[in-house]
Amino acid sequence: MASQKKNTPAQKNKLNKKTKKTIVTVSVIAMAALILGGTLLAVFLGNQEDYKKLAADRKTVATCNGFEIPYEELRFLSKLYKDSLEYAYGEGIWDDPATAEQYRDELETLVMENLNENYLILSACKTLSIKIDSSDQKEYVNKEMKTLLDSDFGGKEDEMRKWIEEQGMTESYLRFCIGVEYLQSVIYYTLLDAGWYTYDVSNIDAFMEYVMTSENYARTIHVFVSNDEGDDIDANRQKAQTMYEHLIAEGDVAEREKLMRTYIGSANNDDLQITGDGYYFTYGEMEKAYEEATFALEENGVSEVVETSDGFYVIMRLAPDDKYVTLHAQTLLSYYQSAAMGAYIESYDETCQVVFNDYGKSLDLLNLE
Repeated sequence: MASQKKNTPAQKNKLNKKTKKTIVTVSVIAMAALILGGTLLAVFLGNQEDYKKLAADRKTVATCNGFEIPYEELRFLSKLYKDSLEYAYGEGIWDDPATAEQYRDELETLVMENLNENYLILSACKTLSIKIDSSDQKEYVNKEMKTLLDSDFGGKEDEMRKWIEEQGMTESYLRFCIGVEYLQSVIYYTLLDAGWYTYDVSNIDAFMEYVMTSENYARTIHVFVSNDEGDDIDANRQKAQTMYEHLIAEGDVAEREKLMRTYIGSANNDDLQITGDGYYFTYGEMEKAYEEATFALEENGVSEVVETSDGFYVIMRLAPDDKYVTLHAQTLLSYYQSAAMGAYIESYDETCQVVFNDYGKSLDLLNLE
């Protein structure tokens, strides 16, 4: 084995891979939540074959900073990204050996990029002396499992079992992911208590001034053309390119913004959640391509077409609005702290490397059972 739908790109959906993990949950967990809708697998009963399968699922395929990675995690990620790529490139791409090989490298890259997500958080916990199997954590996991069981399946374990098996998940792995989600919140409060964040509620006025004046903060509006299943990608790209060309041809700043807002309110825009105020963010909050394009702009500047896995953006950077910043200071502060926590956790990425054992190296991501 080689060495790694968000159709409404509101701020939380444009977060980069690392920060998405730290604001709500690990990116793996976040995507699992979208796919599973908060499902879980009932406990295995006393069937011998079930126990054999459970033992196989828990068999270690790799390690990351001293933590063991089980087969079930590799299998889940493989299925997750196979489904994602099939959605992007067309149904049946894995059924034909030729097209399966065509997308093999992309699948392996995605899996490897995300396989260490949980273990970055566990590594941070180790350094911060946070117990990773506390009674509070177990209580949280049990409560979430019960809530999900009742809310999503009306307490019917057989329906959960069928759904989870279809997703390549197991109860043990889902419990693990929920437990890691809990640990994220512990990391946040541990860093807060240690005074690690530059800004908190005690100096929120200074934070608002920072948002208004720092080059490290940006405010944007954009038009987004989504690549939905069955779309002509080149046609979508050209649609975005045409809007970009019309925007930069408008020399008057006020008219340019007016034209952009016309696009935002039209059928050309697939971001239905964007508001007139736009998005406020600092480094580490947004998808990397969006972030890089934004911070390369002067105020009132318009980006060239920004291509992402979900579609195409044309971005306009605006001057900050002091009224908005004052009104939404607490929300902006929470995003800022989450991005800062993400940077802290990401600092473990260099040492948290996935190392496959012989069994893991023998596996083919295209054919995991």
